[in-house]
Amino acid sequence: MTFLSVVIPVYNVRDYLVRCIDSVIAECDNITYEVLLVDDGSTDGSGRLCDEIAERLSHVMVLHKPNGGLSDARNYGVAHAVGEYVFYLDSDDYLVKDGLRAEMEAAKELGSDVVCGNFYYNYSDHVTLFNDQPYQTFTVEGGEEALRLLIEGKYYQNFAWGKLIRRELAQKYLFPKGRLFEDTYWFHRILHSARKVTVVNAPVVYYEQRDGSISFQYKLKNLDILDGYAERLDFLLTYYPVLADSHKRLMAQTCIDHAWMICRYLKNNEKKTATARLRCVIADCDLQENVQLNSIQKRKLRIIVKSMLLYKWYYVLERIKKKLCL
Repeated sequence: MTFLSVVIPVYNVRDYLVRCIDSVIAECDNITYEVLLVDDGSTDGSGRLCDEIAERLSHVMVLHKPNGGLSDARNYGVAHAVGEYVFYLDSDDYLVKDGLRAEMEAAKELGSDVVCGNFYYNYSDHVTLFNDQPYQTFTVEGGEEALRLLIEGKYYQNFAWGKLIRRELAQKYLFPKGRLFEDTYWFHRILHSARKVTVVNAPVVYYEQRDGSISFQYKLKNLDILDGYAERLDFLLTYYPVLADSHKRLMAQTCIDHAWMICRYLKNNEKKTATARLRCVIADCDLQENVQLNSIQKRKLRIIVKSMLLYKWYYVLERIKKKLCL
């Protein structure tokens, strides 16, 4: 039986693709595996490059499809997966030596349904480790304990990539098509259904930070993350109400962070639409009525609800004050 299916969506990343695939091949020399390259209607020759790679490497299979976005490509790829575990990887990212190997060893030894690891933010001139505090590999039960760690965000986050997921779970829980931050709608459901979740003390992925990537282009659709968090809040209120306030604190801070991005990057009608959407989330999810918020967070939310212009100047003055105190 095939142990691992690596699903790699591909869209106009010709310059990064070989690096990505080479890093996977180097990690999988002692297991049965397949690499599923999902060409999502690339227009830069990435699709042809996928075919050339597949001709040379027997473990690589190419799936061509019309452009449908990242979620659609992942869903298409996982539907064809046959491995015991699925591992998502974005085609502009690549693997850290021995990271995926550590996850696979943990999966074999412990039989966990989900295995997560650390990762690097990979900038043009340096890398930054996501969790730079030392820790040992550990395992928790799925459900409440695993979801608590997700909300805390110290050991793993929503990102689909970089995690080993048992295929039955990966094929059961698909990504919402047409959404940014699609994994905020998804990972809590995986953890809810998992029996055991393991976190290995090894970095697994170099997460590429490039100017053309989604994370560097702030636009109205970036607020999809709040819709994903609101959906998760409904889920938690139904199944894990004890975690709801912690998640609402995370939502409140996310609203505060996005308020500044709206002020800085959006213009005219988009800014009005985004402001209304932000205030709607704050009101509908009762984010101001949360005992876990500190006084500064409460103040910022009040200002955002009252006036975005006032919040913009509050933020600027706060930054000036911090610089003067250095």
